[in-house]
Amino acid sequence: MTLSPARPRHSAARTRARVPMRLDIQGLRALAVVLVVVYHLWPWRLSGGYVGVDVFFVISGFLITSHLVREAQATGGVRLGAFWARRARRLLPASLVVLGATLAAVWAWVPRALWEPFTREVIASAAYVENWVLASKAVDYLAADDAPSPVQHYWSLAAEEQFYLVWPLIVVAALVAARAGRGRFAPRRAIAAAVLAVTVASFVASVAWTAASPAQAYFITPTRAWEFGVGALLAFASAARAPGWVRAAAAWTGLAAIVAAAVAFDAPTPFPGSWALVPVLGTALVLWADGDAVRGTPGRLWRNRAVRATGELSYSIYLWHWVAIVIVPYAIGREMVAIDKLALLGGVAAASYLTWRWVESPVRRMPALAEAPARRTFAAVVVGMVLVIGPAAWMAVTVERDVAASLAESERLAAAAAIAGDPAAVRDDEDVAGDDAAVDELPADEPVEEPVCLGAATVDPEGACAPTLPEDQVVPLPAAAKADSPEDCLGKKGSRDFDLCEFGVPREEATETVALIGDSHAYHWLPALEALAERNGWHGIVMARASCPFVAEDRNLEERIISTCATFNERVSAELAEREDVTVVVMAALAKTRFAAPEGADAWGFAVDAHATAIEGLPDHVTDVYVMRDSPRPREDNVECVERELGSRSADGAGRACGTPRDVSVEDDALAAAAQAGDRAAVVDLTDLYCDADTCVPVVGNVLVYADQGHLTRTWVNSTVPQLERLMPAFSART
Repeated sequence: MTLSPARPRHSAARTRARVPMRLDIQGLRALAVVLVVVYHLWPWRLSGGYVGVDVFFVISGFLITSHLVREAQATGGVRLGAFWARRARRLLPASLVVLGATLAAVWAWVPRALWEPFTREVIASAAYVENWVLASKAVDYLAADDAPSPVQHYWSLAAEEQFYLVWPLIVVAALVAARAGRGRFAPRRAIAAAVLAVTVASFVASVAWTAASPAQAYFITPTRAWEFGVGALLAFASAARAPGWVRAAAAWTGLAAIVAAAVAFDAPTPFPGSWALVPVLGTALVLWADGDAVRGTPGRLWRNRAVRATGELSYSIYLWHWVAIVIVPYAIGREMVAIDKLALLGGVAAASYLTWRWVESPVRRMPALAEAPARRTFAAVVVGMVLVIGPAAWMAVTVERDVAASLAESERLAAAAAIAGDPAAVRDDEDVAGDDAAVDELPADEPVEEPVCLGAATVDPEGACAPTLPEDQVVPLPAAAKADSPEDCLGKKGSRDFDLCEFGVPREEATETVALIGDSHAYHWLPALEALAERNGWHGIVMARASCPFVAEDRNLEERIISTCATFNERVSAELAEREDVTVVVMAALAKTRFAAPEGADAWGFAVDAHATAIEGLPDHVTDVYVMRDSPRPREDNVECVERELGSRSADGAGRACGTPRDVSVEDDALAAAAQAGDRAAVVDLTDLYCDADTCVPVVGNVLVYADQGHLTRTWVNSTVPQLERLMPAFSART
């Protein structure tokens, strides 16, 4: 995180070498890293501990700008290459070592189902763009549903490195402007003016962006730059002439503000907008007070040996702690309990000391780099990045190869099962069952010679068949689960585009048209509707968007999602009204969707009424409406659990081991309740395919049901086609 610069070697900047280490800065570092670690281990104890990152940012802005201003005053300029080389020697060696160790831990303990996302983020972290990767995914860092990456915390290091890259350029630009002014602007004032302008602009952007898209605003550099800028402005504000009692009061007030934010803030707190002023200005007050030698300040606290040691090791602690928190549960095969977390703290402390002792300090002062031209440091950095990115890419490619093979096998088996279960395939001719032309349609090199029974067909209430795959085989492989979930035409969350795709037979040749509408939990049924449309000569359109159930009421999400969903659903309604060929509508929504109910209103009743209004508002030419009851909610790590259990169990046994209680998994579904309460829509409920009386499982008939924490695999959805055709009679009745 935020660390002091390397000791300079060139004579022009000797002033920097004589600047003593401030104990208050070490103390702030210690406080910041403790807040972050406690928050990550015990978030319910310190719900706002994430503000420790903001403390680090302010310290960085102060230190780096102070050094740059001193160099500019002493030499009349800034040696950019030397500056960046010092930063690289200080921060990158430990960072790359931890990334390398993380890759080794992933290879040893993490299920292959997570290799691709984890290695992708390792690569992004090595290139210091992890914050933009997370922002592009619009991940809620404080409460993400996806399995957290062991290098997710590198987003803040990426933001800091980007600051180090750009900030000296701003200083240089200010110096150039001062010279161009022919004495009208002193260099120090020019730099201060540039820093102030950037800080104000970034703060305004932060407030606006946080209001519109907090998930993205949390990560990106433009919304965080003002925090560095506040620290930078302190380089121009000395407290030396202020009375001691004023400085003491400022230091204690700042410290109290940081702690108050850590205690009072939580995940819903809009951040890093205006609320970030609390920890940022708190840190600025402590730094401004400069109270190491001032009576009445927290100086005695800063001088404590444990505090000083924690501050010295803060960067390594930050690097190691999150990696350990994510990896240890995979290594021990269970969630951590209190004793595990305490042991983890000891391990992190040991690893941090060793990293500081043998990596951070030696490389920073290594004569072969520190006394050589900057290009040698840059070359060493490139080599280090390649040594991390190369193995990460190899791991990703290895998994991609396995995924491709698994998806091909799943497609082959699903096609064979579809032919075996299609009455049309054996309609008239006795020799159709052995028809080579039908078999040749399979997407595999070798045809399936025996009937294939898998997935939902093995638990079909109207005639289950015996599974034909080996008892230890699961399709797709857990590593391929995510790739087996259709997303080709799913509208992107927050987009203002209108996404409409078509499937089935051409519209002019079709007997009927079906529309699939709703959110991503509607969209994952598309493969089954495609099969039904093609089997029965129907045309289809799909209008679905992530996080946008088909209702007029707003969800309790960020403003950007609310407005774009409203616009999208208006377009869906207009399209349905215009398309009179659409006679059947299939809709679904995430069961746990929450809406922005008026204050005092019953949230459940509001949601049911919202869906009922949407159903009743469908055009009159839509004669049949089918509501897919949402699938049971699996355990969050269901895919990884299945992979882990397959090592010692059958596919069915792995499913049972990774199952969840039915009364927990089968959630109340407001859309299904609305359909049941009215007479316009029929509910299609496949719950009994996933669940028996007590347990819901993620593997049924050798098929992996879920692609992630709730979306279904294409293979599973395809296996439900026979049941869906019976439960949605409009398809066969109009063929």
